Amino acid sequence: MAIPNKGLSSLKQEKMEDDHDIGGFDGEVSDSETGSESELEEDKDGDVKLTEPSKNAIYNTEGLIDKLGYTSWPDNVGWIHKLSIDIDQEQQVDVNDDLARELAFYNQALEGTRRAFEKLQSMGLPFLTPADYYAELVKTDSHMEKVKGRLLVEKRRMEEADERKKAREAEKLAKEIQAQKTKERNKQKKRGDRVC
Repeated sequence: MAIPNKGLSSLKQEKMEDDHDIGGFDGEVSDSETGSESELEEDKDGDVKLTEPSKNAIYNTEGLIDKLGYTSWPDNVGWIHKLSIDIDQEQQVDVNDDLARELAFYNQALEGTRRAFEKLQSMGLPFLTPADYYAELVKTDSHMEKVKGRLLVEKRRMEEADERKKAREAEKLAKEIQAQKTKERNKQKKRGDRVC
């Protein structure tokens, strides 16, 4: 993540202001002051709120700025090495509305992907997997054969179960047809007896 130098200088300025606010800090901090105890409070509605940090808490701004400078990208590094795209949020999103927040994340990722594709295409760099790409499988061929065999056995079992079900349905249908034919014959016999 690239942090502009302007941000580092503003952090240094804030650190100097924080140092003046702390005053007579002697470097010793008790467990309760560092926040190792419970930092959560519960209000009347049952909502959980964080407690305010202690005034004597350690805030090593110089160390943070040093690590930030160590881990951030230099200004002269090309985009291809960072592959980072900055997308500005066009409208404010209510952080408590889960659907709107997730939609904003989705739109931001989609727009970033589009811009990255355009940049890679303009640079003439390949970024899609080639059609003839061969990746070695994590599992061995013998293991995959066992898995395939299990899948085939399961498929065969399902087909056999379907066949048995169809045979039962056909048998029921045949019995119903036989019963109807028997009824029709009985009706014809009764009609024949009456006609004679």
